[in-house]
Amino acid sequence: MKVKLRRFTGREFVTTEYEVETGENPTVLEILTKIKEELDPSLSFRAMCRASVCGTCAVKVNGEHRLACNTRVNGEEVLIEPVDGYIPIKDLVVSHEEIYDGLRRARVWFVPREENLTITPQELNKTSRAWDCILCGICNNVCPPLLEKRDFGGPSLFTKIYRILEDPRDSLGEERLNGLTALNAQNCVHCSNCNLFCPKGCMPERWITVIEGKLTQKGYIQKKTEDFGFLGF
Repeated sequence: MKVKLRRFTGREFVTTEYEVETGENPTVLEILTKIKEELDPSLSFRAMCRASVCGTCAVKVNGEHRLACNTRVNGEEVLIEPVDGYIPIKDLVVSHEEIYDGLRRARVWFVPREENLTITPQELNKTSRAWDCILCGICNNVCPPLLEKRDFGGPSLFTKIYRILEDPRDSLGEERLNGLTALNAQNCVHCSNCNLFCPKGCMPERWITVIEGKLTQKGYIQKKTEDFGFLGF
């Protein structure tokens, strides 16, 4: 198999080609590991769990953002590139600081109540899918407002916030909701790219819509009337 790697050298992107002997339907991570171990030990990429849990191995595969560990390829040629939305560091490795800065800025952690509350299965089901987010960043890398550098919190951040916002054990309540105005949920264009490419099926656009509705209902943001044209078909 011919493998093309678009790598960042620290100053520019270059494309390197390799001929790799693989088994049938190898994963992208298997291909990258084989290149590093047998052909080019200088290659840098991220991978930890190999089981779609850690979220560190996101790359572009033939132009689509995927997790390297659970994406299988076949055919005679494959192109592997760094993801689009984050600052490149080396080869396929990009900075994730933007994700972590957003989590700190939005205080995405519980502030527990003094009393010990029991959460019901029904309440837990409301947020169960959002809890599956592994912060791989793929949703952010296919989000038009973020790629266009608009002031927008992003799908992964709103997914993490939703699971706390709907949890009765969190004590901030209205204060937490008010603090979300700076993240500009109304700047979401509802293209559903994040839903389509999320490897865990977290459905980020759904939670953005819910949060945007809550903020609008409370008067923290204005109801959006602008047509961005993404759904105009």
